[in-house]
Amino acid sequence: MAINNQASLRLAIADWLNRGDLTDSQIDTFIEIAEARVYEVLRVPTLEAVDGFSVAESDSSVILPTGFNELIELRKEGTGTCSISEHTTRSACSSASGTWTDSDKDDNITLRRVDGQTFHNNRIPNAFTRELGTLLITDENGARKASGEYLLKYYKSEDAIGTMSSATPPVEQVPWILLVEYEVILFAALAAAQIFLGDFDAENKYNELTNRKISALNEKTKKADLRGGIFTSNFSSNLI
Repeated sequence: MAINNQASLRLAIADWLNRGDLTDSQIDTFIEIAEARVYEVLRVPTLEAVDGFSVAESDSSVILPTGFNELIELRKEGTGTCSISEHTTRSACSSASGTWTDSDKDDNITLRRVDGQTFHNNRIPNAFTRELGTLLITDENGARKASGEYLLKYYKSEDAIGTMSSATPPVEQVPWILLVEYEVILFAALAAAQIFLGDFDAENKYNELTNRKISALNEKTKKADLRGGIFTSNFSSNLI
């Protein structure tokens, strides 16, 4: 049985548990727990995202986007132009589906992350710190007066399994993790289910399988980065 949507994942979980008395709501809770666990530690290029922001001097901050898990880089972008001439900022250009061309990449500045105490007690140029759901930024003089175009690169969580599109009629949005590496979600959901069912030996078994799968994917990414290659992902086995 192929596992490629919410319904087939539910069936697989119930089948592996050999239980026919679990409701869809209960199984969906196992899946939600599994997703949260996996996205906390899985670090592969497919889960990387890049967002552009127009920062005003009066605010000097960036609000972290929905699905944000871990920051990779925050940098200030230099000057550029949009293929749609009326849009003069990267974020506005992106929103209008235009193409932004950076006229001089050498003037881009990667900001330095510092802890909150260091950030607030010193005037550190081109620095940032995280405060709740916001990144506070300083300008080239170390003042909270940063403005301009900023690019945030980060690791994200995908849309939850079972999320429906806004199309008419709506269709299920199937995330990459389920299409390509469904084993990791399956094992993590089974571990969560065994907590609910009180079978701690089985929980340990599925925790170990989950950790092995995540470690293998993260290690694959590291090796690809070191060799200058590209991360690829395939079904590792025909488990179902």
